[in-house]
Amino acid sequence: MILPKPIRKVIAVFRGGVSPVLIFLSVMVGFWFGLVPGWSGLHTALVLAMLILNVHLGLFLLSAGLAKALCFAAAPVLYHAGVGVQNYLSPVLRALGSIPIIGVTDFSNYAVAGAAILGPIFGAIAGLLMARSVIGFRRQFLKLEEGSEKFKKWYSNRWVRILDRVLIGKRAKDTKAMFPVKAKIVRKAGVAVALVVLAISIAVGIFAKGDIVKGYAVSTMTRANGAEVNLESLALSALTGSVSASGIQVTDPQKPQNNQVAIDKIAADAGVYNLLLGRVVMENVEVSGVKFNQQREAPGKVLESVSEEEPASDPCDFGFDLGDISKLETYFKDAKALKEKLQKLRKWLPKGQDKEQAEQAPHKYLDYLEARSAVPPSPRVLAKRIVLDKVEIPSELFGNSRVLLTNISDSAAAAKLPVSMELKSNDGPAALSVTLDYSEPGRPARVSGTFGGIDLSKVQSGLGAGAGLSFESGLASGKFTGQVTRDVMDLMIDVAVQNLQAKAQGSGVLGLGAQQTNQVMEVLKELSTTIKVVGPVLDPRVSFDKPGLQGQFKTALVEAGKERLAGELDKRLGEQLGDAAPEGLKDTLQKGVMKGLGGLLGGKDDKEE
Repeated sequence: MILPKPIRKVIAVFRGGVSPVLIFLSVMVGFWFGLVPGWSGLHTALVLAMLILNVHLGLFLLSAGLAKALCFAAAPVLYHAGVGVQNYLSPVLRALGSIPIIGVTDFSNYAVAGAAILGPIFGAIAGLLMARSVIGFRRQFLKLEEGSEKFKKWYSNRWVRILDRVLIGKRAKDTKAMFPVKAKIVRKAGVAVALVVLAISIAVGIFAKGDIVKGYAVSTMTRANGAEVNLESLALSALTGSVSASGIQVTDPQKPQNNQVAIDKIAADAGVYNLLLGRVVMENVEVSGVKFNQQREAPGKVLESVSEEEPASDPCDFGFDLGDISKLETYFKDAKALKEKLQKLRKWLPKGQDKEQAEQAPHKYLDYLEARSAVPPSPRVLAKRIVLDKVEIPSELFGNSRVLLTNISDSAAAAKLPVSMELKSNDGPAALSVTLDYSEPGRPARVSGTFGGIDLSKVQSGLGAGAGLSFESGLASGKFTGQVTRDVMDLMIDVAVQNLQAKAQGSGVLGLGAQQTNQVMEVLKELSTTIKVVGPVLDPRVSFDKPGLQGQFKTALVEAGKERLAGELDKRLGEQLGDAAPEGLKDTLQKGVMKGLGGLLGGKDDKEE
C-alpha cells in the first residue's frame, strides 16, 4: 500500500538532499504561518518569504497544517498570550505594524498578537528539532551503509530504487549526497513569483481595503458609542491616497430613535505608505453637514452595557474640608440633565490606568480567536487636523461655531499624541480649548485648557437658586488643569470675571445675606477665584476658594460703605450749608470727614500732598 503523501514527504526529507538550514526555515515559516488565525498581512508576508527562500514546500505545508490544528486546539492559550503581549510587548507590535504588508495585520486581535510572537518561537524550536532529527538519521544511515556491504548492495538494486520511488519518492543519488556542502537559500524563480503575488495583493487591497476599514471603523465607533453607528460609504484609493466617507450616523444610546450627531460627508488625503500599512492617516479633514439630535429613520441598536460601579470618593482625599464642598444640585437648576450629558461624555473619556486592559474573557471557545482589545496597540485611523466650520452647537452660549480637532484616533494612548479641541463661537466671543496629553507613559492623560468670552447672562438660565447670584452681565475667562477619566475627575479651574453685574439670589453668598450681597455687587465689577471640581464623573463635588472670595468681598463692602457715607455726607452738608456756601467748602469738609473715618472703615488715611 502506498504511504500517505504527508508521510512520504517527511521520509523524503530525511533521506533526501535538503539542507538542515532549509529544513529549519521551512518548519519555522510554516509553523508561524499556520499558528496565526485567519488571513492577514502577516500571512501574505510569510507566503512571500516562502516563495523567495528556497524552503521545502512539503515541510512548509505540513508544518502549517499542524500549527493550524494547534491554533484551534490552543485558542485560549493564544488569547491569554495576546493579552500579555499587548500589555508588556506593545513596542514589538508597533514595530511589526510599521512594516509594509505586515502592518495590515490587526494586532488588536488578542489571538493574532499572541500567535505573531509565539509563532516564530515555537516554529524555531520545531525547526531545530526537525533539523537535528534529520541530521541524526542521515548519520546513522551513512554509518549503516558504510558498515554493511550487504545493505549497500541491496539498497543499490534497481528494483529497490523503483519500489522506493513509487512508495516514497525521489531520494538522494547516494548517501553522501544527503550532506550538501552549501545550502542555496534564495530561490531565483521564487523572486519573480513573489513580485507577481505582491502586485496581485496590492491590486486586491486597493479594492478590498475600503470594506475592511469601513467594517473596522463601524465596529470600533459602535463599541465606543455603546449604540449603533452607521456608515453609508467609505472610499479609499491606494494610488492617490484619497479617502472619503458619507452618511455617518451616531445613535444616541439614551434615545435610540435619535442620532447624537450626523455627518453628511468627510473627505481627506491619506498617505499611500500608511495605506500599505493598513492605516488611514489624514492630514487635513474637511467635514460638511454636521447635525445634532436628528431623528433616525429607524431606531438604532443599543449594545448591552456592562454597568461599571462608580468608585467611592472621599472628599478628604482631594485636600479640602467637608464644609467647603457642594454637589451639582446646589448650583444648577437641572442637575439631572447635566448628569445625562456627563454620562454621554463619559464614554469618550480615557479609562483609568488600572482599567486600560480590563477586558472580559470570551464565553464561547472560538470567540477566543475573535476577541479584540478595546484599545488597539497602535492607531489604525488618525486624523491630524479636522475643521468643522459653521456648526450649530445646541448651546445658547456657542450657537454657530467653528470647531478644530487635532490628533483624533482610535487609540490615543497608543499614538501618544496630544488630542485637542478648539471651539470658537461665530456669534459671540465664547471660546474653549481642551487638550488631553498622553505623553507620560504609565499615567492617565492630563487635561488642560483655556476658556474666554463666557457670557454669564447666558449661563444664568441654567443656574439654580443655590448659586446665590443672578448674573445680568459679565465675561468670564480662565484656565484649567488636572485629570479626567471615566471614573473620576480632579480639576483646578482659575476664573476671572470682568464687567460683572449681578444681584443676590436666595440667601446670597458667603453667608452675607441678600442685602449685603447686593451692596457688594454694586461695587464689585471684577472678580477672580479658583474652583476645584473633584469626585466621580457623574456626581462630582464643587469647591470654591472661600478665603480668597471673602477677601475680595470684604474690600468691596468697605468701598460700598465709603460710597454710601460719601453720599450721605454730601446730602447732609447740602442741607446745612445751602446754596450760599462758599465755592469748594462743601468738598473740603467732605474730604476731611472721610479722611478722619478712613481707618474706621478699613481703609488708609490719604497722604497729604
